[in-house]
Amino acid sequence: MKFSDLNQLENDVVIETDLCIVGSGPAGLSIAKEFANTNIQVWIIESGGLKEDADTQTLYAIESIGVPRVMQQEILRYRIWGGTSHIWTGRCAPFDEIDFQHRDWVPYSGWPISRHELNPYLERASYNLGLGPNCYDERLWKQFGVQRPRLTLDPTLLKSAFWQFSKHPNTPNEPTRFGRGFLPPIADNIHVLLHANVTHINTNSVGKQVQSIEVSTLHHKRAQIKAKAFVLCCGGIENARLLLASNRYIPNGVGNHYDRVGRFLMDHAGCVLGTFNPRRSAAVQNLFGHYWLDDAQKRHVYLHGVALSPALQAKEQLLNCAAYLEVFPALNEPWQAIMRLTKSIKQTGLSRSLYPDTLAVASQLPDIAHGLYRRKVKHRPPITKADRIELWCLTEQPPDPDSRVTLSDQKDALGMPLSKLNWKISNQERRSVQRLSHLIVQEFQRLGLPQPDLADWLNADDNWQSHFIERAHPTGTTRMSAIPQDGVVDANCQVHGVEGLFIAGSSIFPTAGHANPTLMIVAMAIRLADRLKSHHFNSPLVEVGDWATAEKSGVG
Repeated sequence: MKFSDLNQLENDVVIETDLCIVGSGPAGLSIAKEFANTNIQVWIIESGGLKEDADTQTLYAIESIGVPRVMQQEILRYRIWGGTSHIWTGRCAPFDEIDFQHRDWVPYSGWPISRHELNPYLERASYNLGLGPNCYDERLWKQFGVQRPRLTLDPTLLKSAFWQFSKHPNTPNEPTRFGRGFLPPIADNIHVLLHANVTHINTNSVGKQVQSIEVSTLHHKRAQIKAKAFVLCCGGIENARLLLASNRYIPNGVGNHYDRVGRFLMDHAGCVLGTFNPRRSAAVQNLFGHYWLDDAQKRHVYLHGVALSPALQAKEQLLNCAAYLEVFPALNEPWQAIMRLTKSIKQTGLSRSLYPDTLAVASQLPDIAHGLYRRKVKHRPPITKADRIELWCLTEQPPDPDSRVTLSDQKDALGMPLSKLNWKISNQERRSVQRLSHLIVQEFQRLGLPQPDLADWLNADDNWQSHFIERAHPTGTTRMSAIPQDGVVDANCQVHGVEGLFIAGSSIFPTAGHANPTLMIVAMAIRLADRLKSHHFNSPLVEVGDWATAEKSGVG
């Protein structure tokens, strides 16, 4: 693998290759890995460098005219080698069967592919993400090595929801960082161009075939990349922005024949349904907390929560949503005190500054003993001594063509128009999370578990939208569809009517379920890579790109 920096190359260099991947996040590097050490020449185009850069991050600025985007945009998405995996928390789950189906109560729902078709790709994606078994249902109890809980939810109303956490192969306390050790170190066919920001996608005069892309540094050093196939892997907002801004030859932008690019902007709308009393929460933490699964390689960590059953969603016309505990440890939480003590003693030795943590450990020996019992006998992490416990919910959003990304009149440092976001939240989201919250109270009461104190905003007539927070999972803006009139890419992720241009990432999802998207992003990226190898390049017959042009220009 060879790295080049566009800042160090001659101006207006032309690079020719077989496959050009724009973006080095989970989607882009998952595709690149599938081509490593093949006869397909690959260039990965990355806006950032190997380190964080504040000026590059400003290129993510947006104009928001819809429901306020509460979270700070420039720190939610990262322009750096490895993309936003540089900061993600690693939580993973696949979408449910119902997420792929057409649902009468969810306009524009339905994928042109089935959930069953993705199973082999989810297995491969799980390996890339350092995950355990590709299992997220009641079969997990046996794999955890624990008895199925005696207290069980009514399956006609609620079902168990499970997430597991990605593990970096060399740093098990961190999730997979795609820019660190993900690609094989020796892969002579893979080249990386850093500090290269795409400013235009060039097609033929009728917009039916992509010919090249133009890139620029912040210092206006330019280059052009020509390839047999291009894959945009820039995220749920930027993929749409690039297509719309590539309007030099096609006024509406590339692939936007039916005005579908940028529409159907969704996110996972997150909200706090209520809180639990920390002093009376042990039973809830025990059932709906973390679980461990050990295999020959490592320990895998799972989180157990609850979701609306598919049957209830259909019966009451609700959206797919799930809830989980968010536990905020107390200052004197004994197990965190032990970890801080151990780390401090290793680094600096004993000192007076360790007194608070020493006191926290010494005064809570019975709790520590109980935690050891859970670790060694129950094979479970200790129950956290909490300062606050919130019941969080993530819900899907219905695809809405008026919730969208367009181009702003404001420009970034490259002269590119900013993304203008008109993000919408409907009453359907509120009605779904309301129903979930009331069912949790009802079922917990039936099971004899502590019940949450529900948030007042759930039944408020005004200002309820402000309690929904986007979870930095922008989705749907270049959605997959069977026909061009309904979306932007086809079932094989190629832009409708544009030969040689493909898109990967959450922007192609027609609906988003409640699950964090990275596992699905990687699975779909691997599926696209297989399709490119077998259908676009016809691998054994591929003519390797002409490297003379690039090498004479000093590239690589």
